[in-house]
Amino acid sequence: SDTDQFGPYYVRPPPYLINFWGIPSLNLFWTADESIQPVGVRDIYALEFQIFKNPLWSLFYMCSVFVFMYHYYVGWKKVTPVLGIPKAHIWRVEIIGYAVGITMGLVYISFPLYVMATQPFAGYEASIQTPGRVEA
Repeated sequence: SDTDQFGPYYVRPPPYLINFWGIPSLNLFWTADESIQPVGVRDIYALEFQIFKNPLWSLFYMCSVFVFMYHYYVGWKKVTPVLGIPKAHIWRVEIIGYAVGITMGLVYISFPLYVMATQPFAGYEASIQTPGRVEA
């Protein structure tokens, strides 16, 4: 796959695949317990940086998101009257749907914007990674 070029990114998975003690700090999928053997996973983060560092790909992606948002807007306007919602509430449901669509679009657009504005982060598990990784 495309992520094979970076090599695996190593994490120490928690025993039940969810670190329940890490919920307050959002450390859900790894543990600092050094008795657990590191496991290699696909490095989607490095692939995202590789793709979105190219301004043309980023522009294409963002334009595609705007096309999706337009499609969502037009489709939502057509579907709300046939959902069985009382007529007096259709405008409220439409506004909620538009807010959801705009939020989804902004989340998708934030990925290339983040990549273009920052440098890759090596991660907190840098000590267990293969030397010379993309982010390091």
